Amino acid sequence: SSAFDEPGLGRLYGHVFSTYPLDVVFQQILMPLWQELFVRKDGFGQTSEWLFLDSFLRARVLSRLQLGQSSADRRVLLVAIPGHCQELELLVAGLYLASPQQAVCVLALGQPLLELSLVCEKVNPLALLLFSNHAPDEDLHRDLTRLAQGLECAVALAGEAADLAADRLQGTLIGCLGSEAGVMQRRLQQFLEGHLDT
Repeated sequence: SSAFDEPGLGRLYGHVFSTYPLDVVFQQILMPLWQELFVRKDGFGQTSEWLFLDSFLRARVLSRLQLGQSSADRRVLLVAIPGHCQELELLVAGLYLASPQQAVCVLALGQPLLELSLVCEKVNPLALLLFSNHAPDEDLHRDLTRLAQGLECAVALAGEAADLAADRLQGTLIGCLGSEAGVMQRRLQQFLEGHLDT
């Protein structure tokens, strides 16, 4: 029953955040635990445990993201490549990328890539950031290139796919932001200032 103790989990979450910086909290503590439960979730009761933790963390991360939205005038859009990540992974990437200089607007999971030109036209972001934790293939490379050519804003790839595709995307219109908290935010700033080699 302790696995379903939301007040206790809330206290633990608060304690961890008061003790460690955000990148350590997620990269070294919460996401490894979440991933471990995700891998083991086929056993009886373990699916429920993972869903409980997943729901708790998504609510907390979304709340943190919304707090950061109000203070920044400039914004970037973050969207998952369909089928390439879980919602929590996308939201945590939004936290990693957010800064006082710009807000990160995370689009809902399932956002069609073909409609991003319409969304960008309405929102007018500084950049569109595509997130994926899957190994990139030929189709992804082609789709990203086509998307980048059809948009008015800059386009970058974030997540594990960015690490794996960095060499392949060298010299293209698409920036690679990586997958680690500090690296992603630093590269995003460089990208927005035009100093990141693409």
